[in-house]
Amino acid sequence: MNVNFENQKLAPPRLIPTLLAGFNTVANHIGLILFPLGLDLLIWFGPQLKLEKLLTPIYQQAFQALIAYNNPEMQQLIETSQSEMALILNRVNLTSMLSTFPIGIPSLLSSQGISETPLGAPTIFEMPSIGFIILMTFFFILIGLMLGSLYLSAIAYSTNKKTEKINLQTLANKLIKGIGLSILLVIILLVLLVPVLFIISLFSIFSPVLSQIILLVSTFILIWLLIPLIFSPHGIFAKDMGIMQSILHSIKVVRSYLPGTGMFLLATILIAQGLDLLWIAAPSNSWLTLIGITGHAFIYTALIAASFIYYQKSCEWTQELLEKIKNIKRI
Repeated sequence: MNVNFENQKLAPPRLIPTLLAGFNTVANHIGLILFPLGLDLLIWFGPQLKLEKLLTPIYQQAFQALIAYNNPEMQQLIETSQSEMALILNRVNLTSMLSTFPIGIPSLLSSQGISETPLGAPTIFEMPSIGFIILMTFFFILIGLMLGSLYLSAIAYSTNKKTEKINLQTLANKLIKGIGLSILLVIILLVLLVPVLFIISLFSIFSPVLSQIILLVSTFILIWLLIPLIFSPHGIFAKDMGIMQSILHSIKVVRSYLPGTGMFLLATILIAQGLDLLWIAAPSNSWLTLIGITGHAFIYTALIAASFIYYQKSCEWTQELLEKIKNIKRI
C-alpha cells in the first residue's frame, strides 16, 4: 500500500527563524529583561558582601605550608596560584550568588569586580565569620533559584502558543520542581567532575602535559554527556513535567535531532559570549555600563526565549515523527 506524504510536514526547527522568533518574543514582552537588568543593577550599585579580610589569612597560611613541603618547581606554581587566589577573593561578592546555575537569572556583572560606580565607591561589608558566609550563601542561592524559576516561567509563558491563565499553585509547583532539578543537576555534575579532577590532579604530579591531555579529553566527554540534559528545565516550565520526566524527555528530544541541537547551542553560545566582550568594554565607573547590562539582558533573554521555542518545536516534530513511524509500521 502506498503512503501519501504530500500533506505531511516533517521538518525539525530551523536555526535562524527560531532565533528571530526569540528576539521578536522579547521585543513584544520587553518587561522580561527586567529580571537580568534588575539583578545587574543590584550588583552594580548595591552593597558588596566581601570575604577578603576573613579568608586572606587562612589561604595564606595554607599556601605557605604547601610551599614549605614542595620542590622548587611546585613552589613557583603554588606562588602563582596564591596570586590568582588573591585576585579572585578581591572580586568575590556574595550578592553575585543571586545569579544561580543551571536555573537562574543571567548576569553580566556577577563575575566582574566592581571597585567603583558612577555614584562613587560601593558600600562594602566584610563577612564576620565562616558560618555567616555559609548561611548567606545558601540564602542567596535559594533566592536566586526562586527568582530564576520566576524568570523562566515568565519566558515560557510568553513563548507558549496556548493562551492559559497563570495559576499560583502551578507556579509554586514549578518553583519547587525547578529548585529540585537544580539540586539534582548539580549532584550529577559533581559526580562526573570529582573523579575526573582527582585523576587529573594525580597525573599532574607526574606529567603536567599528560594531565592537560586528560583534561581536554574529559571536557569533550563531559560535554557529550551533559548536552542531552540541556532542555531539562524547559520541560518543567513549558510543559509542567516532573523532574525525572523532564530530564528523560530532554534526552529524547536532543537525540532525535542532535546535529541541529548542537548547531543551535553553538550559535547561542557564540552570540552570547561574543557580545559579552562588547558589553563589558566600559569601566564600572562609567554610565556606558548601563548600556552594556541592558544589551546583555535583552540578548540573553531573547536567546533563552529562542531555546524555549526550539524546544517546543522539537517536541512537536519528534512527536509527529514518532506517530508517522507508528502509522507506517501498521500499514
